[in-house]
Amino acid sequence: MLHCFQQEVQIHPVRDVVVWWYDRLHDPHWNDLVRMALTYLTLPATSAEPERVFSGAKITLSDRRCRIGDDVLEAVECLKSWQRDGMIAATKEAAKSIEQMLDALCEEDLV
Repeated sequence: MLHCFQQEVQIHPVRDVVVWWYDRLHDPHWNDLVRMALTYLTLPATSAEPERVFSGAKITLSDRRCRIGDDVLEAVECLKSWQRDGMIAATKEAAKSIEQMLDALCEEDLV
């Protein structure tokens, strides 16, 4: 004779799924899954910021600066974003000197 046992499962509502996964960060049973979940759940839900960065890069890469390396372009765009968000303070003189350094790098590449 077959016996079926029913186990009652209690469901608790989760208010913040990122916090729920973060609470399991140090549990070795969840290690890989937690890292994957936190990676995907913390991606921005909008493309507005990447679009803004892409448009800003278009301004940085003028026809005179078309040979800037990926690492330099990434650094410049990070600095611009941090300055725009108030994470770093940059004077107009500092921004101008960065522009001059970029131009000098490009001129060296052309020689």
